[in-house]
Amino acid sequence: MVKQWQSLTGKIILLLTLCGFMSACGFQLRGAQEVSADKQQVTIIKGNASGELLKHLRQNMKFNGIKEVSGAPYQIQLSNHRYKRRAATISSSADVDEYELSVEVVMLVADQQGTPVTSDIKIQRERIYTYDKNAAAASSEQEELLRRELYNSVAQSILRRYLAKNSAQ
Repeated sequence: MVKQWQSLTGKIILLLTLCGFMSACGFQLRGAQEVSADKQQVTIIKGNASGELLKHLRQNMKFNGIKEVSGAPYQIQLSNHRYKRRAATISSSADVDEYELSVEVVMLVADQQGTPVTSDIKIQRERIYTYDKNAAAASSEQEELLRRELYNSVAQSILRRYLAKNSAQ
């Protein structure tokens, strides 16, 4: 019984020590970002951005307490959106082994009058996945999941760039 308490006490001490080290180094989980009052409202000029990218961007904005309104102090202008799927590797029997998915968009932060506050910022993400022709349904589901992750990653990056570029002003 005493050995069990000693073992448990040792584990608790180790856990507390690790937590102490992690907090001392500044480690934080990603989550809601601090948003200043002038950035809590934004206008989105969608250009040719897809509905899926806009959906993820709006979800991230809502999570961070940012509202989309017309006539906001700042605008996020999106352009040159592209989603591509291409064969990354091909087997010796001319079957596709891997596909590469990529999402690319150019963003620009402007003031209320449309005057650019930043230069064009290109955001691009890629993922490669293995395609199994014998399990096409599973591969299709994997592609769908990766596509959603790509769009969410791009949306998070747009929001981080928006908040970072404005705070430098």
